[in-house]
Amino acid sequence: MNHLAHLFLASPGDESLVGNLAGDFVKGPLRERFTEGIRAGIRQHRSIDAFTDSHPSVAGLRRVLVPEHGHYARIISDVFCDYFLARHFEEYAGESLEAFLSRTYATLDRHVDELPGNLRWVYPRMRDEGWLPAYREVGGIRQALYGISHRIPRPVRLDTAARHLVDSREELERHFRDFFPEVVAHAQGFRPE
Repeated sequence: MNHLAHLFLASPGDESLVGNLAGDFVKGPLRERFTEGIRAGIRQHRSIDAFTDSHPSVAGLRRVLVPEHGHYARIISDVFCDYFLARHFEEYAGESLEAFLSRTYATLDRHVDELPGNLRWVYPRMRDEGWLPAYREVGGIRQALYGISHRIPRPVRLDTAARHLVDSREELERHFRDFFPEVVAHAQGFRPE
């Protein structure tokens, strides 16, 4: 799961939203680094990632990508899940993507000082440059993968994977649709430790 899905799957409450977005930016034990609510959001993010990584439909989605992209298929599949969620957002959320993002950004804006590490400069760019609404288009996914490629220490071209959203769209979307209701149920059933 990538940024949009983690925001969508967050439990109710500002701190859960912050923690779920922060999950990819925080490594190692949490201890007392954040408020309890943000720690719970980060733990939920990690639980969602573990559920996703072990799901057979996600494995099926990744099998399409592995021959060309190897172990980077995991990263690409996470971004592809955001593509399908963004395209069908109203179906899953009961509201438009724009309404959800407007409310979400208003919440996150109140907590900018609590965002950890690189997320403090990534989040304003994500919001102001319209990263998440752009996920509805193959070009937006290509751009997201291009940006991720430049954050990986060794040279890699993840953006070329966007062609699979055209070439293998039906198969990829079928895997997503099989998987997504189950991860929603998993996220809703999450109980912080």
